[in-house]
Amino acid sequence: MYDLMIIGGGPAGLAAGVYAARKQLKTLLLSGDTGGQINTTLGIENYLGYQFIEGPELINKFLTQVEQFPIDQKIGDKIRQLKKMKNGFEAITEDGDKYQSKTVVFATGKKPRKLNVPGETELTGRGVSYCAICDGPVFAGQRVAVVGGGNSALEAVLDLLKIAEHVNLISLTLLTGDPVLSNQLKDAKNLTIFLEHEPIEIKG
Repeated sequence: MYDLMIIGGGPAGLAAGVYAARKQLKTLLLSGDTGGQINTTLGIENYLGYQFIEGPELINKFLTQVEQFPIDQKIGDKIRQLKKMKNGFEAITEDGDKYQSKTVVFATGKKPRKLNVPGETELTGRGVSYCAICDGPVFAGQRVAVVGGGNSALEAVLDLLKIAEHVNLISLTLLTGDPVLSNQLKDAKNLTIFLEHEPIEIKG
């Protein structure tokens, strides 16, 4: 039985593994993959110690550090069920493997909501981004498009309006974000809004 089982292989999960190993806890890291959303980040300029580094490169550095510690890693197999036991927890993976631990840390992160249109997967990290705050500076002075009509989309537009040449906001419906956000778009000179429009393909 492990002292600690970490579910998730992104930055938070990897960092938790390092801290646990330094405390000499018998640790298991379970994840379908490693890196999380950083793997699709075009460039990182706000991580201290690096003026600029690409997401996959930073994750590789994280993994190199993690591998210096005695952490059991089970990567590529997702958890199907987590059960509470008398003296801890049992995780059952999609492959049927079972792992037991006294405690569990959830570091599963989140996944972006995708359009699922042709070209999206191929161009992810090459012009398609899911984080305006992370990747916005890469598009400075360019014409960009934001898809969505809720708060996240409106916040992305407000960030990009400051640095992009022009922003196209494309929404399947009328804008559903908070009025305090949508009202800020009314006087934007470098913004075009397309309501009740649906993207069908991304080319690049």
